[in-house]
Amino acid sequence: MKKIKVLFFAAILALSASVIAPNAFAEKKLYGMVVFLKGSEFFNWAYAGMADAAKLLNAEIETELRGPATWDASQEARAIEQLIAKGAAGIVVTAGDATTMNPAINKAVARGIPVVTFDSDAPKSNRTTFVGTVNYEAGKTAGKVMAEWLGGKGEVGVSTFPGPQHLVERIDGFKDGLKGTDVKVVAVANDEGKVAKAEGAITAMLQAHPEIDGIFAAHGNPGPGAVAAVANVGKTGEIEIMGFDFGGPVVEAVSKGQMRGTVGQNPYLMGFTAMMQAWAANQKTRVDGSHHLPCCINTGVKILTKKDMGPYLKPPAFVSGN
Repeated sequence: MKKIKVLFFAAILALSASVIAPNAFAEKKLYGMVVFLKGSEFFNWAYAGMADAAKLLNAEIETELRGPATWDASQEARAIEQLIAKGAAGIVVTAGDATTMNPAINKAVARGIPVVTFDSDAPKSNRTTFVGTVNYEAGKTAGKVMAEWLGGKGEVGVSTFPGPQHLVERIDGFKDGLKGTDVKVVAVANDEGKVAKAEGAITAMLQAHPEIDGIFAAHGNPGPGAVAAVANVGKTGEIEIMGFDFGGPVVEAVSKGQMRGTVGQNPYLMGFTAMMQAWAANQKTRVDGSHHLPCCINTGVKILTKKDMGPYLKPPAFVSGN
């Protein structure tokens, strides 16, 4: 009887191994995210979305966050090359500079690795699809709300810097959002894309145009600089400030009422959706045995005010990859 029991349990173990071992000990599939400013709150939200999507899809999926600590598209391209070398199943990337990164993106796709761009696109590459904000529409939404804040009449200054196409699109949209009202853009400050430069540039703009009663910060850095600039010219509480995104200083300024609001993109949804698209690109469908993905997915924006700041007071923090 004892021998029979031993043989019975041996058979059960063998059967169990044949059934569960392939899943239990399967090699994990790596999906990497590459960003141009690792550690930023915006991209931490995006990576949180990616990681959550991966958990929902498959316990055997691993995610990894890579990218430089300072804006360097060549380092991003190198990070893509490293993920290719590691045998990544998919790559999600925001293009700090599309021209610089196109070759690395194309190399990954040529190796059969789907590449989904998010936030900042590389439309001339062979990327699989793009997930992110339609910047013109984001700017247009901001323009319409600014016009409402000013009661349909007033003069506005914009803070931005030359070069990035997405900023051009935001400002074009902002101006179009003002159409049909008596609100107009009268000046543009060059903040050089830096927090430290924004205060001085916007202060100079307000001194040259004292009639300004609204400021649109076209990206994440100049909002807090606008708060300081308004104080410098003694007009705190008199000028409406519209920020962009929800980095820590912006959240603080909106929470304190120093800024009326900010254009909230949805980086969490970008990361979540981009991961889903990268995974879907590896799945075959019943239609013709290949994947079917949209060329672009718009994740939209919302104007966030003081009452909306709660979820953004404690952003996620990640240290992953290289």
